[in-house]
Order: sequence, then C-alpha cells, then structure tokens
Amino acid sequence: MSPARKLQVLRQEDFDRLLLWLDHDPERAGMIYEKIRWRLIAVLASRGCPMAEELADETIDRVARRVADIQATYVGDQAIYFLGVMNNVHHEYLKQPVPRLIEVADNSDQRERTHLCLDNCLEKLAPHSRQIIERYYAQNKRAKIALRKRIARECGISLNTLRLRALRIRAKLQTCIKQCLEVSEASPPGRRIGRGASPNGRLS
Repeated sequence: MSPARKLQVLRQEDFDRLLLWLDHDPERAGMIYEKIRWRLIAVLASRGCPMAEELADETIDRVARRVADIQATYVGDQAIYFLGVMNNVHHEYLKQPVPRLIEVADNSDQRERTHLCLDNCLEKLAPHSRQIIERYYAQNKRAKIALRKRIARECGISLNTLRLRALRIRAKLQTCIKQCLEVSEASPPGRRIGRGASPNGRLS
C-alpha cells in the first residue's frame, strides 16, 4: 500500500463528501461509516493481515478521495465499492518487499535459503515486535521518516526509543537467521529448508 501512503492527509471536504454519499442524514451516515470500517477490518483480519485497521483506514481514505468522481454514476451498495478498493490496498501491501534486515547473497540457492530463514524467524517474533520491525524497514527516504514518526506516535514512545527497540529486534532476527543458515548448510544437499530449519522456540 503501503500504510505510509496514508500519511497524505485526508481533506475535511473529502471526508464530509464521503459521509454525504453514504447517507444524507448525518447520524445514519456515521453509523454506516462505522459499520463499513469494522467490516473492512474484519475481512482483513480474517486474511491474517497484521495491519487490518491501518489498511481499512487507507481504503476509506482512498474511497473518500474518489467520491467526487463516482457519486453521480455509482449505483448499488457502497460497501461493495469499499471492498473492491480494499482488495487493491491489501494486494499492494502483500507486494511490499521483505524488510532488508540482512545482506542477501547473489547466489540463487543462498538467496532462497536466506528468505526462508527470514520468514521462519519473523514467525518466531511476538506479533507486536514483528509488526514494528516489518513497518520500520518498509519504506525509503522521506516516506520512511514519516512512517517511523507515525509508528512512534502509535506506540506512545520517542523516535529514539523506537530506533533502539527496532535495533534490538533486528539483532535477534540476525542471530536467528545466522543459526538457521548454519543448520541449512549442514543439511544434506538438495534438502528443502522447512519451517523447522530455524532454532526452536520464540525469540524473546
């Protein structure tokens, strides 16, 4: 999507237009809005998305910016339109590159082993730690700075505290990945790395 794209501030007039499109009665419009938002979150959560609320809000922001163009011609349940946009947002999120936590070799076999070990080790993190590290390394340049400020704000911590926390999580991941690669290199040739290739237990 990325969630960083949501850093573009939604204008009040776009939000007001969205509510008016949902219903001319402000109270009913607010109820419909909340119902659609929680439906988006529920669908994304059912897909195992760790950022369901962020992607739902990004979906709503995108729809709000499009209402001016579609309100005169769109026919049917507005919730269906939201779901269509949500599918695009989720697809973009899934296409985001894996965070560059370690250097990846040019050798295709080594690259595959490294990515598999990274996946294994990410799964061993606590959900909150995994969300932080995946978002922390998700963007580049100015978008990265803005996103990290947002993460710190959401966590109620300073940027420096967030940086130290991310570095600690990264160090754990790098240790886990190194051990996983050592195990895979000691495995018989041709054996595919499975989820058991990395050290057992969660990363504390």
